[in-house]
Amino acid sequence: MTETTKTLLKSIAKLSVTLALLFVSLRTVRFDALLESLRHADYGLLALSALLLVLGGFAGAASWYFILRMRLPSLHYREAAACHWIGMFFNSFLPSNVGGDAVKGYLVARVKGQTGFIVTSLLLDRALNLGMLLCIGGFSLLLRLGHPFLAAGFLALLALSLFGTLAAARRLLGRVRRWPRAGLRGKMAAWLEPVFELAAAPRRLFPLLLAALASQFLKTLNNLYLLLALGLTIPTACVWYVIPLFGVVSALPVSVGGLGVRELTAQWISGPLRVDNTHLVTLSLAGHLMVVLVNMLGLVPFMSTRCRRASCGS
Repeated sequence: MTETTKTLLKSIAKLSVTLALLFVSLRTVRFDALLESLRHADYGLLALSALLLVLGGFAGAASWYFILRMRLPSLHYREAAACHWIGMFFNSFLPSNVGGDAVKGYLVARVKGQTGFIVTSLLLDRALNLGMLLCIGGFSLLLRLGHPFLAAGFLALLALSLFGTLAAARRLLGRVRRWPRAGLRGKMAAWLEPVFELAAAPRRLFPLLLAALASQFLKTLNNLYLLLALGLTIPTACVWYVIPLFGVVSALPVSVGGLGVRELTAQWISGPLRVDNTHLVTLSLAGHLMVVLVNMLGLVPFMSTRCRRASCGS
């Protein structure tokens, strides 16, 4: 069996799982209520929601850029942002959850080289942004459960962990740099050295963390205005821990873009949250549609890049 055939079969399997999960999750949805929400949507709030998502996308590009410039000092933010938006566009339409990451990584590596470091940067950026999403969700959930002191302790623990990471990274960086550059240790050193180098430098690490936090905060906030725009009867405080949960389950390599998994999760948590499952599923589907529409902006740098290459070729 060829590699192309394997890839095709995996894509078909993932699409089948997506459709099956959507079928199961949408069985109890009242489509009349869903259509009613869409019919009476506030377009001003929808526009504001889209704007926040765009700003979150540029903040996400900044978090990746702060990692890349550690080894690629000649790289400009506009180049990283263009590749990032192209990757977001492909993330919306490729069956793989990391297809867009592969595209944007390839675009940078094609010009700048250092493929191994760029792969590391993509993995690190994904992990940091997912971590920020979990922190937002965990902090908000503690507040929602009426535990402000635990929420404050959670923030204090994160701060201590950050300073502990800085101290540990400096020691580990020195050890990794002494490893031989051949064999398995050499390969591990190539992956770990940029991570420890970044973690050991506050001037590099703090802007990266702030950009990742801003990105996930804006992408969560956009769902709050989406909820208000559609007039969904969901407590606004729920957004701050429900959307991070949606983000985490969407990262699972089970379906296309998290579709089906996210809606099934919405069905599952609607009971404990005492929220109408139709409205929660509507928020999930509308949020995904908003992301797809905003990610279409990635067509602008993609077509611009193609035009420049065509001009050079001619």
